[in-house]
Amino acid sequence: MNSGKQFFTALEALRGVAAVMVIFRHTEGALGPISPNISYLAVDLFFLLSGVVLANSYEKRLLAGEISPAGFLLQRVIRLYPLYLLSLPIGLVSYALQIGLDYPTLTGLLLKGILFIPSMSAGSLFPFNAPSWSLFFELWAGVVFSALLIRLSLRSLLAIALATTGMAMYGALLEGNLDIGFQPSYFIFGFSRVLFSFSLGICLYRLHDLQKPTLVIKGNIVGLFLCICLIFITGISASTFFGFPYFDFFICLVVFPAIVWLAMRTEQTGLVELIFRWLGRLSYPIYILHGPIFSLLYSLRRKGFELPASPAAGMVVVVAIFILAGIAATGFDEPVRKKLKRMVGPNPASAVPAVNSAKAG
Repeated sequence: MNSGKQFFTALEALRGVAAVMVIFRHTEGALGPISPNISYLAVDLFFLLSGVVLANSYEKRLLAGEISPAGFLLQRVIRLYPLYLLSLPIGLVSYALQIGLDYPTLTGLLLKGILFIPSMSAGSLFPFNAPSWSLFFELWAGVVFSALLIRLSLRSLLAIALATTGMAMYGALLEGNLDIGFQPSYFIFGFSRVLFSFSLGICLYRLHDLQKPTLVIKGNIVGLFLCICLIFITGISASTFFGFPYFDFFICLVVFPAIVWLAMRTEQTGLVELIFRWLGRLSYPIYILHGPIFSLLYSLRRKGFELPASPAAGMVVVVAIFILAGIAATGFDEPVRKKLKRMVGPNPASAVPAVNSAKAG
C-alpha cells in the first residue's frame, strides 16, 4: 500500500451538496410548505464519505503507531467540537422559547449538550442542535475504526457492513424508511446505520488504494454530473417509496458507493476545483449551524413574531447561513482548531491533518 495521503476534491463537493440538501429538509416552514424528500439519506452519504476520508488520512498512521486511538479521537474532537459548541447558545435560546425558562431542565440539557450525551427524555437526542445526532454516531464509529476496523480484512469489513445493514433494515421496516437513529426510540439503530455505510467507505478506500484506477477524462464535467445526480436522488419525494425501505438501502449500498467510487477517479481544475473545495470547506459549518438557526426562527414565529415564511424569505435565510458558515469557518473554527492542535503538541505524530466532516438528518 502506498503510504501517501490523497485528496479527493470531488468528495468535498459531494459533501457540500449533501449538506445543502439537508438544509432544505430542515427549513421549519421558512421556505413555505415543502414536500418531504429523501435527503435524510445524505446522512448515510456522510458516513460513507467519512469512512473513505478517515481511512485515507489515518489508517496507515494508526497501523504504523504514528498516532494512537486516543490521539485519533482527540483529533476528531478538535475537528468537530468548536463549531458544535458555537451552535449551542442558539439552540439554547430556541429551546427556551419553546418550553419557557425552566432553568433546571435547560441547565441539564446544556450540560448534556456540552458533554455530547444524548438525551432520551426529549423529542430529539440533542434538542439544542437536532442534526448533531449524526456527529455522535460518527465519533462512536471513529472509536471503533481506530481500535478495531483498521485491523480487519476487506472480507471482514464487508461482513460487518452486511450484518449491520440487516440490523438497520429491521428498524427501517418498523419506521417505513431509513430516516431513523435521531429519535430516542430508535437510538439503537443509529449504531447500525453508521456502521454499514462507514465500513463500506473503508472498503472503497482500500480497493482504490490497491487498484490505483486510472482517472476518468473530463473530471470537471464528471464531477459536476455526479453532484447533479446527488441533487436529483436526494430530491425524490419521501412518499414515493415510504413503506418500502429497500429502495433506501439500494441507494446506500449501490448508488452512493458507485457515485463515490467514480468521484474518487476524477480530478478537477480551475474554477470547478475552487468551487468544489469551498463546498467541502463550508459543508460542516452549514450542517452544524443550520438546524439551530431554523429552529430559532420557528420558535420566534410560535411566540407571535411575524417573520416572513415564503420561498423568497427562506432563500434569504439560506444565503445568510452560507455567509455565516463562511465567517464561522474562516474567522472562528479554523483559527481555534490551529490553536488547539498547537496546545496538544508538540508531538508531531499527533499533528495529523484535519478531516472535513459534515453530517445530516
